[in-house]
Amino acid sequence: MTHAQPPRFQRIYVEITNICNLRCDFCVETARPAASMNPAFFKRVLEQIAPLTGQICLHVLGEPLLHPHLDTIMDLCAAAGLQVNLTTNATLLSGKADLLLQAKALRQVNFSMQSLRRGERLDTDTLEAILEFSRRAERLKPDLYLNYRLWTLQNLHSSADGGFNAAIQRSIAAGLDCEIPPLPPGRKSLKLRGRAYLHMDTVFAWPGDLGTKERTSGFCHALSTHCAVLADGTVCPCCLDADGRLALGNIHDTPLNAILDSPRGRAMADGFAAGRLVEEVCRHCTYCRRFKSRAQR
Repeated sequence: MTHAQPPRFQRIYVEITNICNLRCDFCVETARPAASMNPAFFKRVLEQIAPLTGQICLHVLGEPLLHPHLDTIMDLCAAAGLQVNLTTNATLLSGKADLLLQAKALRQVNFSMQSLRRGERLDTDTLEAILEFSRRAERLKPDLYLNYRLWTLQNLHSSADGGFNAAIQRSIAAGLDCEIPPLPPGRKSLKLRGRAYLHMDTVFAWPGDLGTKERTSGFCHALSTHCAVLADGTVCPCCLDADGRLALGNIHDTPLNAILDSPRGRAMADGFAAGRLVEEVCRHCTYCRRFKSRAQR
């Protein structure tokens, strides 16, 4: 797709469903009603998103492979000229593999490898499904990026669960016939082969806990590189705003551009650009403390 000017966002998160078939301890619970976007409304969302970005991520909460009309969703993205990044726990991957490998819009699949833990046991069946999909993708869709996410690091130098991480890495190495050297200190991502990557990151707390220490100065990429649309049409500045605490409006009622340029939206964006956290949720958020403003780089 072409733009007359550079797109406003690098990506926009669209939560096609907030329903998930797992209850992982690293994922936040939400008080929102269970919901999935119907294709007609999703198409309306895409019409407003397409001028603003070239990529969408089918995730905030929920498991996108659960969506009953995923084939239509992917076709609509292709028709809109949008590339799709999809994040999945992969438990339904075997039944959706052909659909994904044939989807013209699909650019990247992010596998939440930390969701493979079942108490003290590793879900080896789902892990093998991931590896089989990866081998097929390398043959049939070699331009597809595969990202194996292990967000279980205590910090960028040590793991919070070395045994679990090590077992998954051994399986990936064997399944893809590649070596996985240790990540250099301070690095998060490692190319394995082709377009397959291992990505390790630190454990984080979801925004919304107002009991953490407050600060007024800081920076976040929200509203500069991305925003999010929840399953009910609520527009949020942050891809981690799982309960819509920072809701700017709803696409059912107001066009997306008007929502983004609302007084609250402009105040947040201007605040981030100036190194100020204007919203209470942002002032208590620990995730954005990993970011530096352009002035700090």
